Order: sequence, then structure tokens, then C-alpha cells
Amino acid sequence: MPGIGTFAGLAGREEGYGEPLKKKIYDDYGTHVSFAGRGEMIPNADTYCEIDNTVVDRWGIPVLKFHFKWTDAELKQVAHMEQTFTSIIETMGGKVTASTRPVEQKISTGGEIIHEVGSIRMGDDPKTSALNKYCQSHDVKNVFVADAAPFVSNPDKNPTLTICALAWRTAEYMAEEMRKGNV
Repeated sequence: MPGIGTFAGLAGREEGYGEPLKKKIYDDYGTHVSFAGRGEMIPNADTYCEIDNTVVDRWGIPVLKFHFKWTDAELKQVAHMEQTFTSIIETMGGKVTASTRPVEQKISTGGEIIHEVGSIRMGDDPKTSALNKYCQSHDVKNVFVADAAPFVSNPDKNPTLTICALAWRTAEYMAEEMRKGNV
């Protein structure tokens, strides 16, 4: 069934109403295809969070301040996706009618896609990561993080199953460490 935006702005491009407009819509219906690309954000030194010393929440606790920047790597992914999509459309005999905006305007705003991950890096080296492979703090042994924060990267899809797997592994490790009296 046609939904909002189905006619790709046809009603705004065509004059008239009634039967002539209905005919244009009928002739145009099913003739458009669109693609949405997703890519991996490569971790970079300009994208991080820190405690904001000037803003607090309603309980007086300082909040996080986020710093964010796309790099050349992500912009090149966008350009490559667009070239690939164009090739697919043209190979099918279609004509690309997309905007000619600069690549910087074709990429989403950071945090917009909702599968953002990786604010507390997991790794073996306490100098470059806050958590070990069991999502346990290197510095505070009774702090564990069981969500998407430990991810060092996420190329695209919903991270829920990986979060569940990591949380399970973390819980088993935590139970064993508690049994040993280490936590």
C-alpha cells in the first residue's frame, strides 16, 4: 500500500488536481527505488565523551559531554555507497534522480541511527581501554559494564544479540570471581 512519501514528491512537482493528478500518480507509481547505506565509524581521537564539569542532572550528578567528528574514512564510505547505488540503478536501466549535495551533507548526524556503541572501550591494555575482555574495569575491580559501551566498533546491524552474549559472558565471569572472593 502507498504510504507517506510514496510518490517521491510527485504531487509537489505536478500542477493540477483530480483526474489529471491521479493519472500522473498512477503512471509514476512503482517507478522509484531508493537505497539507504550504513557503514562503520572508525574510532578516532576527536570522538569521545567526558564528564561535563558545568552541567549536572536533576540529582546534581555531572553529565557526559560528547565530542564527535566524522573522518575521511566515513566520508569515503558514503561516496563509495553512492557510487555503488548509482551503478546498481543504472545497470537496471534506471536514472538516478538524487540530490547533488556534498558528501558531508549526505551522512547522518552522529547518534542519529540509534545503534551507537563503544563509549567504554574493552581491551587488554589499561592504557588504551577502560575494561578487560570480561567488561570489568581495569581500575575498579567491582565495576562491570554489560551493555553496548564496551564495543570497540559496530559496522551496522542491531547490536542486541552481541550485547546479550557479552552480558552472559560477563555474568559467568563475575559469578566465578565472586565465588573465588576476588570481587
